[in-house]
Amino acid sequence: MKTTRNVIWVMIATISTLWFAVEPQFFMSNNLFEWRSAIIQYSGILSLILMSITMILAMRLSVIENWLSGMDKAYRIHKWLGISSIALGISHWLWYQIPKWLVMSGILTRPARQHDSKPAATEFSWNAWVNNLHGFVENLGEWGFYLLLALLMISLWATVKYKPFKLSHRLMSVAYLLIVVHSVLLLKHAYWGEPIYYLTLGFAFIGSIAAMYSLLGFVGRSNRHAAVVVSTRYFPQAETMELILKPNSAWQGHTAGQFAYLQFGNEDPHPFTIVSGTNDPEIRFLIKALGDFTTGLYERIKIGDAVTVEGPYGRVNFDLNKPQIWIAGGVGIAAFFAILETLKGKTNHPQIDLFYCNRGIDNHLADELYSLTQQAGVRLNVIDSLHSPRLNIDYIATQCGNVNDYDFYFCGPEIFSKTLTKALATCHFNIEKSYHEELFVMR
Repeated sequence: MKTTRNVIWVMIATISTLWFAVEPQFFMSNNLFEWRSAIIQYSGILSLILMSITMILAMRLSVIENWLSGMDKAYRIHKWLGISSIALGISHWLWYQIPKWLVMSGILTRPARQHDSKPAATEFSWNAWVNNLHGFVENLGEWGFYLLLALLMISLWATVKYKPFKLSHRLMSVAYLLIVVHSVLLLKHAYWGEPIYYLTLGFAFIGSIAAMYSLLGFVGRSNRHAAVVVSTRYFPQAETMELILKPNSAWQGHTAGQFAYLQFGNEDPHPFTIVSGTNDPEIRFLIKALGDFTTGLYERIKIGDAVTVEGPYGRVNFDLNKPQIWIAGGVGIAAFFAILETLKGKTNHPQIDLFYCNRGIDNHLADELYSLTQQAGVRLNVIDSLHSPRLNIDYIATQCGNVNDYDFYFCGPEIFSKTLTKALATCHFNIEKSYHEELFVMR
């Protein structure tokens, strides 16, 4: 993740440098409206480019997943780049609106309109056409911005159900396309032919392809497989459902820690971690009742039902040459079942300790987990937070010794992970190198 952040910052620095090359007077001017014009262009360009990258990341392409070490990482970057691009969009909108409001109130005086130098004859018709559309394109961008802002609020509102969340993301592609038209047609004529111009056009073009790809429903289509429900089981104490599917022959298997999107009938696809071993002909999932879709799913799904499986996704690589500490919070235990299945009968690996933490432990699930860890040569610690203190680094150190001798693998609630990494940092633990987590938050 650190490398990816550095790449993004280098890209922002490059864009800023290319923009400054066409606005060399920016720091020398003391005219508010000259500053306004330049910052409107800069914030608009940067917002569009970051928004284009979020569109590309949403395509679920394997090349992107490989580069970012997992689809979960790609979605995390997608989320924060989306928020950043809209924050820049708000800045862009405010720089446009506030001076205009101050002029209307009489606080500022509108300066005489400055016209770009006359373009070459071969360019004049295009420039005249753009100028004629100026008012319409401004309004188009403003409508797209308002729509995007509203959709962002919907998608970030945790209580919004999954279907409105999914629809909001689909409509973001429409808002993005409106903003592309606005941004490209309102680029200053002084930028035409400069590197910043072609860079902006390039990102707008690729981002528009990604947006259309999403709107036409192509996301994940090539990675979908038909399957049928083989069996179901419910663990009432853990409020968790076991689902076993038989996929068609096109399914090429998975690796430990990967997840897949499941689509039941006309429902939208939802992501779930694959629990079964990597060589199993069937695919097993553990699905906890956490939201509007998963609550009551056990009653809705019947043996023989058709299911569409999209995936697998994820790049959690367990390095079995090093001592490891695995930490599972709640349904995060699903991420470790597959690697335990793979390790069955292989006890010649370095020491591995698994800490399973949940608020209420289902005895049937705990018994299965205990049997698996015994066969895999993994030491199991079960922490029921209803009756025991929450897991902390001191307890882990008591059970395992010096935490710096281990690689950590975590899957569970994000706040749990932040608490652990903060405590590990005080132990001078190399989090960037030795702490691996499944960022299983898709909204």
